[in-house]
Amino acid sequence: MSRRDLPAVLIRDAEPFHEADWRALWAAYVAFYKADVPERVTAYTWNRILDPASPVNCLMAVDAQSERVIGFAVTILHDGTWSEKPVCYLEDLFVTPEARGKGVARKLIETLACRGRGRGWHRLYWQTHADNATARALYDKLARLTSFVRYDLDL
Repeated sequence: MSRRDLPAVLIRDAEPFHEADWRALWAAYVAFYKADVPERVTAYTWNRILDPASPVNCLMAVDAQSERVIGFAVTILHDGTWSEKPVCYLEDLFVTPEARGKGVARKLIETLACRGRGRGWHRLYWQTHADNATARALYDKLARLTSFVRYDLDL
């Protein structure tokens, strides 16, 4: 299926009825990174996505014809220290294997960027594995690669 053969994709905020679809994609996303996220954390994440008081949000990419969820973007909007405006961290981005390369991830990121411009955010930022060449090919077209190196200290 070429990019132009892909049915229209709608980007929507996550709603309670998206839970089963999101969970299926979430499981595939976690497996892609060879990680293990306990069920209680998955449930907690979903509950925060739906909580209007939470800074965690999720956009769903939905095939307009089938109404099937084919991707998601989980974000965290937070204050920063280098600007008076909030910044948005795109923590999790996933598109189903059959929809990859068809513009779905681009549409999710561009929707976030448009939303951020409209709401006065300072920046949208994200990270990926250095060897994720497919994702990085898109990211290099959309954003500036920085020279920061990430360190993790598990507590």
